[in-house]
Amino acid sequence: MPREPVGVHWNRPALPGILLLVAGFVVPLLLLACYSVQHDGAYGQIKGPITLGNYATIVTDPLYLRVLGDTILLGLAVTIICAFLAYPLAYFLVHTPSRWRGTLMFLMVTPLMVSSVIRNIGWIPILGDHGAVNFILLSCGLISHPLTLMNNLAGVIIALVHALLPFMTLMLMTVIQSIRPELEEAARMLGATRWRSFWEVVFPLSLRGLAAGCALVFSIAVSSYTTPTILGGGRVLVMATFIAQQIQSVLRYAFGSALVIVLFMVALGLSTLASKWLEREDA
Repeated sequence: MPREPVGVHWNRPALPGILLLVAGFVVPLLLLACYSVQHDGAYGQIKGPITLGNYATIVTDPLYLRVLGDTILLGLAVTIICAFLAYPLAYFLVHTPSRWRGTLMFLMVTPLMVSSVIRNIGWIPILGDHGAVNFILLSCGLISHPLTLMNNLAGVIIALVHALLPFMTLMLMTVIQSIRPELEEAARMLGATRWRSFWEVVFPLSLRGLAAGCALVFSIAVSSYTTPTILGGGRVLVMATFIAQQIQSVLRYAFGSALVIVLFMVALGLSTLASKWLEREDA
């Protein structure tokens, strides 16, 4: 009797998750793609014939290009800051022998345990004109006037970095933990300094985790809606808030669907390029 290939039985428990992914992500995305190539009618109606006019409008109108560009810049800024902050944190949490490691891990993932709405509202008394940050800086005499840290891109970036830093840190920790400590010790025995052994041994081996973390953080950052809405104060217009405006207020469902597809393709494309580049550097 022929033997069943090893690992095939794992496909059966995964089937409900795959079906849920198809029903909750693939099917809605295909429906949006179909809506995006049609016309917007009166009172939110969508009608034919098939056209690429919505996409042509997006790539030719300076307003839409500026919103898309601001969204990409927001995602890049959040991703780069998260990478710089998360790498030393992940390296420390992996190698520290401190008995407080569990507590530090808990504090690191705390932002994931709080609702995004509550978390963003919590930044208001911290970043406001009369908030904690400005109070400390004014009390120390470092500034003469309150800094504007809300209702602009700065506050949105700060809040998103705080929310997404755990994702990047966990991705990096997973990879750094898999690197054998003997490799770093061997480099030091051969005369390499601590910094050189890290840069030439640990860092190249951790690029895959860095690529995965960057792709995840960038995708979440460019699609964020709650943070730009609350901390942007209506003055930070990114693709997520612009899409909501087009669908909820203007009732342009076809055009809003085209914006969704463009945002999805940009996030997917940039994340794939970054991952391929980091993997090439790793090779």
